[in-house]
Amino acid sequence: MTVESRALHAPPNAAALIESLRALGYHLPDAIADLVDNCVAAGARSVSVEYNTDPGTGWVAVVDDGRGMSEEQLHRAMHLGVDGPLAPRLQGDLGRFGLGMKTASFSQARRLTVLTRTAAGTTAGRTWDLAFVAQRGDWYVLDGVDDETLRISKQLGLAGPGTMVLWRDLDRCGYRRQLTDGMARVRDHLAAVFGRFLRDGRLRLKVGGQRVRGWDPFLTAHPATQDLGSALVEGGLSTAGITPYVLPHPSRLTNGENLAAAGTLGWSSHQGFYVYRNDRLLTLGGWLGLAGLRRSPQCQLARIAVEVTSDDDHDWQVDIRKARVSPPPALRDRLREIAVLTRTRSEQVFRRRGTSLVPSRRKDGGGLTFVWQQHSRRGQVAYRINRDHPVIAAALATQATAAVEVALRFVEEALPVGLIAAEVSAAPDRAAHAPLDGIGNDEVTALFRAAVAALPHDSHSRRTVIAALRSIEPFNRFPEVLDNALGVEGATGAH
Repeated sequence: MTVESRALHAPPNAAALIESLRALGYHLPDAIADLVDNCVAAGARSVSVEYNTDPGTGWVAVVDDGRGMSEEQLHRAMHLGVDGPLAPRLQGDLGRFGLGMKTASFSQARRLTVLTRTAAGTTAGRTWDLAFVAQRGDWYVLDGVDDETLRISKQLGLAGPGTMVLWRDLDRCGYRRQLTDGMARVRDHLAAVFGRFLRDGRLRLKVGGQRVRGWDPFLTAHPATQDLGSALVEGGLSTAGITPYVLPHPSRLTNGENLAAAGTLGWSSHQGFYVYRNDRLLTLGGWLGLAGLRRSPQCQLARIAVEVTSDDDHDWQVDIRKARVSPPPALRDRLREIAVLTRTRSEQVFRRRGTSLVPSRRKDGGGLTFVWQQHSRRGQVAYRINRDHPVIAAALATQATAAVEVALRFVEEALPVGLIAAEVSAAPDRAAHAPLDGIGNDEVTALFRAAVAALPHDSHSRRTVIAALRSIEPFNRFPEVLDNALGVEGATGAH
């Protein structure tokens, strides 16, 4: 006996489904980034994220100067899932599921209003009010906007074409200090996610009136950054552009460069793959779950840029929040090979501690280069102060040679190598910075002149040693300061 099947209508409960969608895992920075995606897709060149922290009446607004939407376009955009992941998208469209603006907004607030204007002067507004949806028990969106929305739009300068997305009833992102702290995280997150757009001028972003500067996780402008070369990785029907980088050792960086490279999570957490989709960053490091790859202090300089497009979303399993991906199986082995190579290069930099400790003769015969020398003692690594360093040699040439030698040996034997290694391993972002970093020019000048004063007085030796001092640690980073110091010395006849 054959039972004929029937098609039964089974619509979801509106209030229950929306409450479930609120638990997709958005954090405030993810949610704001999703709104900025829409701004970019609308052709915006300038986006502002503004907010009011007053309890009960506070709000968050994202305002752009894009094309705006007609009333029909806005009504369509307020539907959930209007353009799903299988819908074709224009090049550069940062959308994915047709849910972003709504789910991102619902994750933080119970009231979402969109006010939009086109170049033709048409204005349209719609509001999702979750209390109203629960009351009606169905998918009802409110037409128009209230006086408070108009007041905020005028306050934020939405006068020409563009769109304002307004959140109220902030039951998740909160008010006062909670919202202020959250917006600080938003600022850092947007600097990373839209770093390429911000650095090349395609986009201007402000959060709370403060301009957001694009973050470059690869320190591409630093001369000591190693660019290992770009390649197109292919497997099956999947392709991706790959560029591995090895960053300079922290000791080669100034304090400002070190903080910038460390990012918001610290050096160790930011090692790994940076997957860009249409130039929009999806992952801020991590090893994509590839076999045998774990975070390691010695691998913290390894960062790998991966380029994909929205056509690759299915293969890379991009999630709704655009914050997590999984590489296609056909690419995983090749990605792992590149990761192992990059990690090995990072480990090599750490073994050198960012700068060679083995003495090397200068071509001009000016002496040895570094203050510290590395050597092996009873099968273990030890460090000695270079007795041929001009300043050290001058100190040993005094009548107190024996006392100076005792002091040097005491420093060498008491150097807490094990403690330093443990500290760097536990907190790599606190590793030592470049020599004399953070020291004022006056103090550098005084230190240099004190070193010069201890040098031999015959002019030939003096010139040779001063030339050496200018090119070695710790003075080689301050050529202008040293020129001024030598000018003063020449004028005063000081030694």
